[in-house]
Amino acid sequence: MNREPIKRRAFLAGSLGIPAVAALAARAEGGGGGARWAMKAYDVTELRVPVTGANAVTAMVLGDDGILYCGLTGQRRVLVALDPRSDVIRDFGEIFPDDPKTRGIDDKIHNALVKAQDGSLYIGQGLNISDGYPREFHAHGYEGGHLFRYEPGTGRVADLGPQVPGEAIQGMTMDPRGRYIAGYTIPGNHFFVHDLGTHEVADYGRISQPAHHNLVCDSAGVTWGCWNCALAREGMPVRTGACYLMRYDHEGRTFERTCVEVPTESFAAVSPAKNKSWNNGFDSACRARDGAIYFGTSLPANLCRMRPGADNVELLGQPVPSSRIPALAETADGRIVGLGGFPQMQLFQYDPAKATIQNFGVVAPQYPLCLFHAMAVLPDGRIYAGETDSGRANIYRLEPRKG
Repeated sequence: MNREPIKRRAFLAGSLGIPAVAALAARAEGGGGGARWAMKAYDVTELRVPVTGANAVTAMVLGDDGILYCGLTGQRRVLVALDPRSDVIRDFGEIFPDDPKTRGIDDKIHNALVKAQDGSLYIGQGLNISDGYPREFHAHGYEGGHLFRYEPGTGRVADLGPQVPGEAIQGMTMDPRGRYIAGYTIPGNHFFVHDLGTHEVADYGRISQPAHHNLVCDSAGVTWGCWNCALAREGMPVRTGACYLMRYDHEGRTFERTCVEVPTESFAAVSPAKNKSWNNGFDSACRARDGAIYFGTSLPANLCRMRPGADNVELLGQPVPSSRIPALAETADGRIVGLGGFPQMQLFQYDPAKATIQNFGVVAPQYPLCLFHAMAVLPDGRIYAGETDSGRANIYRLEPRKG
């Protein structure tokens, strides 16, 4: 099914100035000396984000400058930079404009931090509201989440304007050819495209009941996500039937709900004990250097792959025995590492050459609840993981032990 978008032009509000990371004023900083422990094959260090009001780390991207940029959920200050040379974490201060219509709701960068070919970062303005029960949020007069462009070398921030009226930005992906950014919103789950050449924004409307936690763009510049069939009954949304791939082709400006099924558990069969999630399609996704798309589902925790040009999804296995795979990344040697499991998340690795999955165990066994939302892998094999849903804005450094 194709849908014609509603188009509007984003505004360019001029460049705001914040210090470049190299000379960033230390509004808050910390690093180095957190708690340390060992897990299978990795030494773990706990790093606490020193930002008052921050309660989760909900986005990560490794910049061309070697700095790890981390999006937070919290009160106004939701972007920090971690220097892997020292593990010092620096606070950017307030970036999003103050809006009296959203006061009392935490600000958020939720899977909405992406890097362009020129090294600049694009930041989507989110809100910490629920897609399942958005009763605490009333969109009357809310202009919508803004898109921002940040240049690490100069510290300049450009406000590219609101994207979808009445909707916050929940997730984004970047076209590898630099033509556009695609995203989806909360609470209405709209799909939108921001054309970076014209700065026009196309709103393709509601996708379906929320069906993905992440979007991904393949090497050809096609964006993928998920959609589902759902019926509503009093009190809560009910998902029926299967979950399917959705795709956006920028060449033809076409948004399509395909019939390619994603291997997930039927929503009606999921109990709260399995950590019921509204996002039962892509829980996380990453594009590998060979062009393959890897993604993890939420219920159950399936690891899947889409190869370029194929019209099907391969089920590779279940790296963790319970639910959720909210973080995936590729290592320098072409392996796929991920974090999954509920309520204590585990680190796993998939080797495409051997078609094998290895589970390294629970990352933070001292915490009864420890979930991760984002991860980044450095060229030397170190893994940084951001914690969510526990009330702790922690970053964990997992350093592989030699041998």
